[in-house]
Amino acid sequence: MTFSSLVLTLEDSAEQRAGVLALLERDARITLGTPLEERWLPVVTETATPEEGESLADFLRELPGVRFLDVVMVDFSGGEC
Repeated sequence: MTFSSLVLTLEDSAEQRAGVLALLERDARITLGTPLEERWLPVVTETATPEEGESLADFLRELPGVRFLDVVMVDFSGGEC
């Protein structure tokens, strides 16, 4: 398993932010944190392989409504916490 801690910077538009949140809430690989000042959204992703994690990060980076994606931490160990 690969775990990634990310912070998404969302667009200013409330409508775009709501669309991003609705889409991400349906993805079982993504756990949403509490939005910070409505524009910064911490998320944790859990994927089976590093390649899937990279693909998911690319998807998030290109998602309409996401301005930036910052990587906080990536854990490739796959161990249990």
